Amino acid sequence: MWLCLSAPTALGQATFDRWGRVTEVKPVPVALGGYCVVSLRDQRQWQPGVEAWSVVFDGLRYQFPTARERDIFAAAPQSYAPMLQGDCPVTFAETGKRVRGRLECGMLHGSRLVFFANEDDRRYFLEDPVRFTNVDVADGGRCVVTRRNAGKDVAGIPETAAVYRGLRYFFASAHDRALFLKDPARYDQTNGGDGGPLPEKTLASGSTEAGDAKPTPWSGTSTADGNTQPLRSNEQDVVLGALPAMTGYCPVTLRKEGVWVRGRYEYRVELGSLVFLTAGPKERDALLSDPAAYVPALGGDCVVSFVTQEERVRGSVYHAYGFEGRLFLFADAERKTAFKANPAKFASADVAAGGRCAVTLIDSQREELGLAEQATWHQGKLYRFAGAEQKQEFLAAPEKYAGDGDR
Repeated sequence: MWLCLSAPTALGQATFDRWGRVTEVKPVPVALGGYCVVSLRDQRQWQPGVEAWSVVFDGLRYQFPTARERDIFAAAPQSYAPMLQGDCPVTFAETGKRVRGRLECGMLHGSRLVFFANEDDRRYFLEDPVRFTNVDVADGGRCVVTRRNAGKDVAGIPETAAVYRGLRYFFASAHDRALFLKDPARYDQTNGGDGGPLPEKTLASGSTEAGDAKPTPWSGTSTADGNTQPLRSNEQDVVLGALPAMTGYCPVTLRKEGVWVRGRYEYRVELGSLVFLTAGPKERDALLSDPAAYVPALGGDCVVSFVTQEERVRGSVYHAYGFEGRLFLFADAERKTAFKANPAKFASADVAAGGRCAVTLIDSQREELGLAEQATWHQGKLYRFAGAEQKQEFLAAPEKYAGDGDR
């Protein structure tokens, strides 16, 4: 099952020389950006995990907020691990390529977490989920061990399933499963293994060579006699809630203390379509009382992409930059460099009404620059006001000023 409970110091894959000495330690990739799969699947909550509570399963490191979630996962990792290790099933079915799914394009299909490369692929999946439900079943559900060792094509039993590199393998018996687990690379045909010849076509439509009636993961579920049963999708498909902004880091502790601290779901703050996780009740209250002081520019989207391409691209906490008291997140290092070279071009991308006070503009038809210390955040934009009185008037009736003040 490739399951390892990890201590904080054992978060890498070691390579040894012939004397048993460690020659290299490669970090194990973190699954789902460090979010807890147990909280996400069972409670629909984007709860950040921590390295101290980690489990390595199928080549990925899963992080959990407490030992409880870790132990739940360890008891049944295949029930919680995302389909195809989080890769897009639509892309895999149609091209055979493993393309990483985006966390913001995820859903719960029955009891399985599924992530897609883009929103179009998610919609395509929902149109006909039966077509993709078993796209991760290796070799049409046939036992790769029996074929490799005995040269026979035998349908595997779903109850014997084992996961390797995101694919589910079915076996003719528990003994065959045990043999596979001892040396999966020997039987893994997707990674150069010598498990025997594959049909010429095992992708997209699910058809093999003309006239080949063997079951495939796209045509149904294998049964003991080699026939297939139509797949059914009776369970509700649930689109996951909004992915927390700033990868779940608390904007308040960052602003006040200059420290990157992952927030907790129970202290979340919803600002329009954005969800921020804060570190505790004090940080939550601070964000609620003055969002403009803590929310990153453009709600965490990349201002350079927004100005140059008119696209909303999520910024990365790994490409952050502070400018004039505001936090900016960029899509990549190149866009961060572009901002630093000409901040005046991008810094006001989300400032409403060109920085003018929307209240005096509407009520008095007078253009007056707003003050940075008298600002609020509303529907993805930063509004600045001539004074505290104008700010209170805006907060009392934002619908009066928000639209017109931008013109």
